[in-house]
Formats: sequence, structure tokens, C-alpha cells
Amino acid sequence: MDTEISESYGLQYRKTEKFGDFKAFRYRNILYTIVPCGFLEQEEVIELKQLSDYMIQKGESRVGLIVPTKEGQLTAIINNQPCMIIRCPRKTQYRENLTGRELAIFHQRGRTFPYKLTKCNRIGQWKNLWEKRVDQMEMFWREKVSQHPSNEFEKRFIESFPYYLGLTENAIQYLVDTEMDDYPSLVDSATVCHHRLTEQLWQEINHVDFPHSWVFDHSSRDLAEYSRDQFLTDYKMDQNKWNHFLNEYNQMSPLTSFSWRLLYARILFPIHYFETIEGYYLTKSEVKKMSYENQLNRHLDHSTKYEDFLVLMNEYIKNNNRSLHAPNVNWLTKEYRSKF
Repeated sequence: MDTEISESYGLQYRKTEKFGDFKAFRYRNILYTIVPCGFLEQEEVIELKQLSDYMIQKGESRVGLIVPTKEGQLTAIINNQPCMIIRCPRKTQYRENLTGRELAIFHQRGRTFPYKLTKCNRIGQWKNLWEKRVDQMEMFWREKVSQHPSNEFEKRFIESFPYYLGLTENAIQYLVDTEMDDYPSLVDSATVCHHRLTEQLWQEINHVDFPHSWVFDHSSRDLAEYSRDQFLTDYKMDQNKWNHFLNEYNQMSPLTSFSWRLLYARILFPIHYFETIEGYYLTKSEVKKMSYENQLNRHLDHSTKYEDFLVLMNEYIKNNNRSLHAPNVNWLTKEYRSKF
């Protein structure tokens, strides 16, 4: 590996070290990470390079710099797989928790990116992506039903999928209604977001914000995924912490009616369920399979609590935006659920 890096990048080092999930090395007292990127198309890597260079230029001190090879390529084959070398910034001030103000500033900077993006772009694509994802899983589910479950995980998957299919249909309809009934403003334009912003990712971002985890999307993506993760950590919401975070964000970058509704549509979409099922069937590790099975059991055992979370989110959004005339998901109202 040292020979491959030396030949491709001209970087010399004596030993590797661990940096989060990645291998890393030091050259002239600067830390470089080796990030596998076989899941990214070359055009997407080029766009991520443009985005990260721009965010560094705008003052984002935690962003890692994608280093080109001596020939100007952004990836190289290292250990038989495509990788990026990312130069880590020098240590910055560490904050244990993500603040709404920091995220709002990050989004404001990303929103001014002046060039068109194609491969990283997700804005306006949620409906098609969600439909494609649920259609693929429904086909897979029907196949498993016809084969009969071979273990406890498959049995729980077969039993639970119709419920999450219904929740997904609610999310898609809510999104369609939002795009038909409401209007985006300038603050609703695309910005730099994280594929999945979680508390764990933020701990990593405190040291380096790796561009390979970015997409160009509506800011509500980060807000929704961070809020979802806050709940799923213990299947309960620290309302004071959560309210403070959203209020701080909203003061720095006021959310529009359109933003609030997109946020709720995204939380309705049960991405945590889909990723658990997909992860189980994609991994070859028995240890990871067991982890996904435990994860699925927790999600299903706490599905009622997740409904409570959706009700809480809906009430919070409406209370903080009096002009919002968003539709209710009828079975996710206190009045309806109190009957059962």
C-alpha cells in the first residue's frame, strides 16, 4: 500500500494508524486518510471535490481536502479497490454536540455554491427515489413470502413489511401534497447536506467532515435525519435538547412552511427500517447479521413509540408555524389513536 500511495501521490510514510473507520498515515506532520470510494461514480467524486473546495474556501475549517494524484486524478487503486486520499484539517475546537447554529451556517454557505451539480444532486428527487426503493423491497418481500421464512429475521420482515409499506405511502403522499400546495423560497434552494446526519457522524465531523458522505439537497434532510437519530438512540426524545436545537437553527436560518413540511415528510419515510432490512441481506458477516436482527427487533418492538414521535413532530411543527396549513396523517393524530 505504501508503494501504491508513493507512486500515485508522491506521499511517503512509515506506518498507518486508525482514524475512525479508515486507515490513515502522516506525511510532514499532516494526517491523511485512505477512504474507499468504489460506491461513487467518477463524476460524483469530481462534484464532491468542487463542493469541498468551495466549503473550505467559505470558511468550513473541519472539511477534509480531496487530494489529487500526481496525474491529477481524484481516485487511485489502493489495496485493489478505488480510494480517495483525504487531507485532514489541523485540529479545530471540539464541541460534543452539534448546535443548530453551526448547522444553519454550514447550510447557508453550501446554498451559495454557484455551479450546477448532477450526480450529487438529490433535490426534488425524493419521490422517485422513495418509490424505487419501496418497489424493489416489495418485490423482494413477495419473493420471501412465496419461499416461506427460513429464520426468525425473515419471519419478522414478512410480518412487518405491510405496515412500513403503508407508512411509506403516507410519506410519499405527504411529499406530493407539499410540492403541489406549497411554494419554495430562496432558503429552500439546494445546499450541502450529509447522506445521513447522526450523532455518531457529528462526533466524526468534529475531527473531519468527509466529503464522500455529502449530497446536494434540501436542508430539511439534515434536520429530519438528525431528529430521527436523536429519537432512535433510546426510542425517546429529549424534548428540551431537541427544541433548543431546532429553535437555534430557525433563528439563524428561518424555516419556511415548505421546509417544515419536507422535514415531516422525510421523518414519515421509515428509512431506518429499509436500511436495517437491506443491511441484513447485503452483509456476509454473521456478526453483522445478528446486529441487524437485533436492530429490527428493537424497531418493531418500539414502533408505537415511533408513532408517538411522529405525532410529537407534527404538533411541534404546527405550533411553530401558525400559518402552516399542512394536512394531517389521520391515523397519526392523538384523536384517532386515543380510540384504540
